[in-house]
Amino acid sequence: MSTQPERIGGSLQLGIQKYLYTGYFVTGCVLAFLVSHVTDAVWAGHENAANAVGVFVGFIGVVFAWKNIRLRTLAMETIEELAAVTWPSKDETTTATVVVLATAVTASVMIFAMDRFWNWITNVIYLS
Repeated sequence: MSTQPERIGGSLQLGIQKYLYTGYFVTGCVLAFLVSHVTDAVWAGHENAANAVGVFVGFIGVVFAWKNIRLRTLAMETIEELAAVTWPSKDETTTATVVVLATAVTASVMIFAMDRFWNWITNVIYLS
């Protein structure tokens, strides 16, 4: 018998909030990356300082976004709406992809044929 209590998966306990936290984390990482590269380009030769500035700005950006109630509410409403979406099955997606590709190829062939035809007509009129 194990002395450790049974644990429920962390992602199950968070529900849809895990997407909000993931979004904040990814946004902070992208912000840190961009700021550190711009800082390094402007302040060449100080890569460690540029990385520190990038991480600091990314962290401050995440904290600012988290404290902004309006932004957090908007993000949660968006996540809740996306959670309610009924996504298509694999078969529906495959069928729709085939239809789109067939339509695109057919339209391309028709446009090419009309272009060749009008090119021939134009040559007959102007070169005769």
